[in-house]
Amino acid sequence: MLAEQIYKKGYLVADILTSARGIIALYLAYLCCQRRAMLDEFMVLIFACWLSDCLDGYFARKSYRLGHLAELDGWVDWAVYIITLLYGTQLGHYSWFFFFGFVGINALAFWLSKSIYVNQAFHFLYIVLGFRAVWLESIFWRRFFILWVAGVIFFKRKRLAVQIKEFLAGWQKLLNPPKRPQP
Repeated sequence: MLAEQIYKKGYLVADILTSARGIIALYLAYLCCQRRAMLDEFMVLIFACWLSDCLDGYFARKSYRLGHLAELDGWVDWAVYIITLLYGTQLGHYSWFFFFGFVGINALAFWLSKSIYVNQAFHFLYIVLGFRAVWLESIFWRRFFILWVAGVIFFKRKRLAVQIKEFLAGWQKLLNPPKRPQP
């Protein structure tokens, strides 16, 4: 009975999770200034953000309704991904040229295409770059990362196939934009 009520109101749960992730993103930006001194706190919050991202989509799909903040969800995700890349840059794993170049190319690609799928194509790359920095930084977090990926693959195996298709569709739209009719 409780599970049924949660599913009916899942869109509200999704909104709460998106809001919490947005607030955490602001704090993560502050933690970037602390560099390695706050690595463990940063990592706990990053994984909390990624878990909330998995859960908000799950609850929204179960309720068959988008929440009021559904349009902001991708933007909050993007902010978390940029902050993760910023942290890796602050730790010395990426150059500032790479950081600004990558974020700039992402913003330009989105602006030119006006497609959220293009932005989603970049999300995967942000995740890979963020995990690379984690991999280089800490053996503990490296092991946690391996368990995290295994868990995500197991629990999201059906949704993961859809997300891979969306990732590829984003790159398809970016690299082969639709032809505009000639006047």
